[in-house]
Amino acid sequence: MVATAIREHSAQFPPAADGTMFTTRFAGPYRHDYYGSRIFSAAVERASLPKGTTSHDLRHHYAAVPLMQGESVIVVAERLGQENATLVLSTYGHLMLDSEERTRRAVDDAWGVPPTCPRATIQSPDLREQAGFRR
Repeated sequence: MVATAIREHSAQFPPAADGTMFTTRFAGPYRHDYYGSRIFSAAVERASLPKGTTSHDLRHHYAAVPLMQGESVIVVAERLGQENATLVLSTYGHLMLDSEERTRRAVDDAWGVPPTCPRATIQSPDLREQAGFRR
């Protein structure tokens, strides 16, 4: 959806020589104060977002959604343009799915053990063979 909107915008309003996508009629960048108070606030209103929403709020939302769905911190950091995932992890780590439960499910799925099955049954020769263990 976003890629399509950017392509359409770029076709109608080609980026400036330096790659800036949103420019004044003179092909220069908008002043920060003008952009925030006039352009972005008007876009927030047209999009029916809560009054006072900032570009930082949108960035935070963009990072939070994939992390809450289980996406890798490294992938989200790359999408945000971060060189290091540490900042993303320290800022958004609390939004990530419970990794202990996710890990347990991954191992259970790989070994063919139903989640409700007592752990002692992993000693069963049939399950060991299904999981690829050799005697």
